[in-house]
Amino acid sequence: MPMHILTFTTVFYPIYLMKNKMNVKFSLLGCLCCLLLFVSCNKGDQTIGLDTLPGSDLLKTLVDSTSTTITLSTTDDDSVRSSAVSYMVGEMNDDVVGKTRAGFVTRLYVQGLNLDDLANFVLDSACFRISKSHKYVYGDTNTDQTFSLYEVTQDVTVEDCKNYCQAKTTPACLSSLNLLMDIDFKKHADSDTSYLYKLSDDVVNAIFAKISACYDASQSPQHFDSLFIKQFKGVYLTTKDDAFNDAKSVIVHCIPELKFYFHSKSDATITQSLVFAPSPQAYDKPLSSDPSQIYLQAINVFEHEYPTTISSNLNTETSETYVQGFNGLKTNVHFSGLESWRDNMQLNSSDPLLINIARLSIPLKEARNAYLPLNLRIYDDSRKLIYSTMSATKDSTCYLFDIQYFMQYLYDHSATADDYSYEICIPENNIYGNAFVLDGTASNKLKLTITYTK
Repeated sequence: MPMHILTFTTVFYPIYLMKNKMNVKFSLLGCLCCLLLFVSCNKGDQTIGLDTLPGSDLLKTLVDSTSTTITLSTTDDDSVRSSAVSYMVGEMNDDVVGKTRAGFVTRLYVQGLNLDDLANFVLDSACFRISKSHKYVYGDTNTDQTFSLYEVTQDVTVEDCKNYCQAKTTPACLSSLNLLMDIDFKKHADSDTSYLYKLSDDVVNAIFAKISACYDASQSPQHFDSLFIKQFKGVYLTTKDDAFNDAKSVIVHCIPELKFYFHSKSDATITQSLVFAPSPQAYDKPLSSDPSQIYLQAINVFEHEYPTTISSNLNTETSETYVQGFNGLKTNVHFSGLESWRDNMQLNSSDPLLINIARLSIPLKEARNAYLPLNLRIYDDSRKLIYSTMSATKDSTCYLFDIQYFMQYLYDHSATADDYSYEICIPENNIYGNAFVLDGTASNKLKLTITYTK
């Protein structure tokens, strides 16, 4: 071992070790003193000098349960809009919120031009396929029901989508229908993920003639689609006979397809298929590459029969109100005296006011299905959505909405609370079937509480 390393090891290291131990002792002693000093400081907040400051220089945080009177009413939305792509079909009868039936109308688009030349293939058969969703199923899955599949013989248009979603107008294309087949839908409770329903030869040949009139494998699928939707306008899948059948059964989300099967003329073992399915493209968000809006999402069409307890009290302030998705029920919230609170606050002080928390509490009387957060939507007098929030938290009895941003806006502007409309609905614009009964009588819980700083 080199001499200078040996010298450090044998001479200096013991001295270093002793000094380090002393440093540790002093450090522990210092920490103990600081801890004793901290524990001994048990006096409350000091106000030294506050009495010399003017009151206007102090900030005060106050809590105010406003004198605003809050009432609730139920309203219906017959054109149940969906912000998600949904294909809902079936019929359901709920003892509280009544009957709902659903169907959808859609154009169909080729999912690839797989055949180089139709003349080289023989058509074997065609099926209508329903792929089901286990995620969104409402009602009695063990009850059989019958669907009707129609060909739409009038154009499905952008205006149909717009008018139904915005003005509750039944799509004009549904005025002209041709029945293709009835579908016995009996197996939703099983483990299968999809079902095939064979079309009759007459139906298959009629549709295939329209495909043949447009088919050219050298063209793009979009070019084919632009021609095909003029020949075959689309399909409408709904409850049997497009009517209520008094079936306390199920409404399901499903994905439809029309599939044609072929084999090669030269070799029967070579098979191919053509598949047609809907597009998810929203009517109000056309593709830049599709200015004529060839691609257009389905329209989910709903019809309701409410019990007398609901239908006779729509848009009337009542002790119980309802929120349900595809049943089209929403709750309107009415404020009385909200602007009086604002005007009084502004009258008594010229100081600016900052709203820290504004919490709207809506009592829950009954959840008919699994819990979902609810959506509070606020519109101006032109029905433009200006504020939307999900319920922040929920205890066993209340939905709670934080609306401080809207309340700050209301405080800073001259509009009255009546210039806005307030509605509570199912999130994602009603694709769920969960139902809730809200309590308009629990005045100690139906309230707006505001925390503010001045």
